[in-house]
Amino acid sequence: MANIKPYTDEIANAVYGEEVRSSIINALNKVNDDNNSYQDIKNQIVASKDDVNEAVAEFDAKVASAQDATTALINATSKGNTAKSALDSAITSANTARTNLVSATTSANNAKSTLKSATSTAQTATASANDVKKNLDSSISSANSAKSALDTAISNAKTAKSNLDTSTSTGNTAKNNLDTAISNATKTRSDLNAVISSAQSAQSSLSGVIAQASTAQTNLQNATNSATNVFNQLTAENVSAKANLDALRSEDFNAQEILSGVTDIRAYLGMIETEDVLGITMDYKNKTCTRIAGAKNLTAGADFDKFSMYGGRKRCNVSDGGTINAYYGEKGYTEDGSNGQVMVYQPKFYYLVCPLEYDRQETGYGYHLRKANYYVSETQRAGFKLHPAFYDKNGNEVDYILMSAYEGCIYDTSANAYLKNDEQVMDASKDKFSSIAGARPASGVSQNLTRPNIEQMAKNRGEGWHSFGIKTASMEQLLMIVEMGMMNLQTAIGQGVVNIPWATGSDTTSSYAGATGSTASLGNGTGRATETTTYEGGVATKNTADGKTSICYRGVENFWGNIWKFAYGVNIWGNGKMAGGMPYICSDFNYAEGKNTDNYEGAGFTVIKANGYISAMGYSTKYDWLFMASECLGNSSLPVGDYTYITENLNGYRVARLGGGWADGSLAGGFYWRLGSGVGSRSRDVGGRLVYVPTVTV
Repeated sequence: MANIKPYTDEIANAVYGEEVRSSIINALNKVNDDNNSYQDIKNQIVASKDDVNEAVAEFDAKVASAQDATTALINATSKGNTAKSALDSAITSANTARTNLVSATTSANNAKSTLKSATSTAQTATASANDVKKNLDSSISSANSAKSALDTAISNAKTAKSNLDTSTSTGNTAKNNLDTAISNATKTRSDLNAVISSAQSAQSSLSGVIAQASTAQTNLQNATNSATNVFNQLTAENVSAKANLDALRSEDFNAQEILSGVTDIRAYLGMIETEDVLGITMDYKNKTCTRIAGAKNLTAGADFDKFSMYGGRKRCNVSDGGTINAYYGEKGYTEDGSNGQVMVYQPKFYYLVCPLEYDRQETGYGYHLRKANYYVSETQRAGFKLHPAFYDKNGNEVDYILMSAYEGCIYDTSANAYLKNDEQVMDASKDKFSSIAGARPASGVSQNLTRPNIEQMAKNRGEGWHSFGIKTASMEQLLMIVEMGMMNLQTAIGQGVVNIPWATGSDTTSSYAGATGSTASLGNGTGRATETTTYEGGVATKNTADGKTSICYRGVENFWGNIWKFAYGVNIWGNGKMAGGMPYICSDFNYAEGKNTDNYEGAGFTVIKANGYISAMGYSTKYDWLFMASECLGNSSLPVGDYTYITENLNGYRVARLGGGWADGSLAGGFYWRLGSGVGSRSRDVGGRLVYVPTVTV
């Protein structure tokens, strides 16, 4: 019997009808070829019928699937055509971009040509700078000549003084001659009267006496004329000598006044050992500090509370009219601004600075203070002066001032709301500078937050309100060093917010300063916050480490660190030959930028000639309260531990800012000054704070 199994298998596995038919034909041919009987073939076919039926069913199912696949293929083809259209559009855009790229390449080539031109210009400018340097060298030579002229002027002044002494001696001789002539004239007149009374008996003697009287009168007139000439000459020489001495004093910055002051001060030294006078000896030269007088055996904190200038300090709420609404701990006291500004009440006190060792600046003007005693007293004593922070706008003494507890934010008068997120929308003519908790300090990221504009917004609160000034700054510095027993206040209290990165990622413009109020729980005390929220990259970040948390001194938060504070009432000026320039101090509250005349007076010394850590303070008798460095050869720990920045060989004006910002590290502190910022400057890390000085009614 023919074996058609392979063909039936083909039929079973066939996919298409043609394959089935071919398999059947092959099977039949095989049967015919083998001459088997029809019945056998029929039997085989019947046996395979069921398999064929199943194959056909499977085939029908596969045809249906093929139809579905065909439909899907048609849909896919449609989508492919759509995608092709999109691709054609993209190709067109790419061709356009290519054209733009060609254009940009052309522009870049033009820019390259411009750059070559700018490079050439820069080379020319470099040559000009070299010429300027030559001129500067010439100016230095001229300065040396001027110094030589000054030495000559000093010598001339000494000669003038010698001439003055000679003239004085001549005047005394002339006066003696005048006295003798007057005496002779008096005697002659007496003789004349006697002769006249006996004229009848001594007529012949009368002519002789008259002649003697005439001679005496002539001698008297001559002596008077001589004396008048000598007196006029003496007066002229006096004026000349005075002018020379005044010029000499101007150049020598009142050396005699300093020596006289030292003599008087040393007379007091043996008297200042009472318990109600507190003091510290700062030996800048040997890098030591020692508590003296009533502070000898005291510890910072509660031991000082019995003295009004310390224990009398307390936070309070103050209205725009200057009324104190509530003190810390009292009912109604708040720190959100709803009951007034959050200020610190500071009672007045008296001070004395005793310079124990100093020497003349070699490359500037004035003196380096090497060692000094600093004293404070709640009552006035011999030699003590009221601290200059305690005078109103009219020069009258006041019993207290108010210093802001917190760094300044802005009250938006148009929105009747505090700007708590350093929004850059200030209107200096209307808005009010503020001191509240829970606000990010105002900065100059993009708004014009300059010294004058902070002062204006402070004054917008009313009479007596001002921005943070140089006299208030020095008051706070003096109180802190006497209580803490050192000048390195970062060691005494805490580093402050000074170790936050200057920039995070691509953000180099926003302020990272921490929000105010993290020391609220300290109240009137001193210490460091347990947690402070800063804003690296504009994102709130909670910090607990020293160096990233706010500090507080008796109610005043962040005297240093977090954000720089502008100090008004002082301008730094130089003429290119005065190292880093001389501080000019405002005598009242009529602050001005770029001014060193009228109500602005020179401090009598120049600040440092190069940046560095403080090693000596500048000194003059009138501005002995001023803490600004004249020398910077110290380090981050001793004797002060703080840094000073200046503009070398300053020629023009600079403003002052104090304390440092969030990224200044060990440079920062209570005596950290940046004296190299230009007039009208602002920055994302600079702000300010409020001060209130009451006005005395007379």
